[in-house]
Amino acid sequence: MPESAPALVVITPRGKLVFLAVVTALFAVMGIVVVVLAPTKTLNLIVGVAAIGFFGVGGGYAITKQWRRSLVLRADDTGIRVGHGPLVPWSDIDRVGSNSAVFGIRLRRYDSLHSAGHAGVPSAAEMRANRKQPGGWDLVWPARVLDRFPGDAARDVLRRRPAS
Repeated sequence: MPESAPALVVITPRGKLVFLAVVTALFAVMGIVVVVLAPTKTLNLIVGVAAIGFFGVGGGYAITKQWRRSLVLRADDTGIRVGHGPLVPWSDIDRVGSNSAVFGIRLRRYDSLHSAGHAGVPSAAEMRANRKQPGGWDLVWPARVLDRFPGDAARDVLRRRPAS
């Protein structure tokens, strides 16, 4: 029995998140320095603790959350999983395509996508509205949220589709 290929994972580019993590870390460190240098001055203490809380704790939490949400889709032999949502079997997928600006998937049925009621999955009304746009796809991702060009994403996903 042949081994199946590893799942294809499409994520959002993480370069901006890394840059944002560095900037928030610098501001948090500046807050620590302000508190360490003059812990007895009330204004310094307030500004330092606020910087540590806002940039260190808040920024760290936000960046961690964004990093986890950067999964766009995962395609394997069984189907496509949109984000961390439900699995859409290949039998429910009509076509996969792209143009220079977007990558899209057209579905035969919406049942498997909406059966589990996951957050972040577009409603049937939103998908019908997307279908009226050029390309006629139900699920659409702009090029800016993909880690590759839309055409490359479409080709890579189609390679994971098992032969019928």
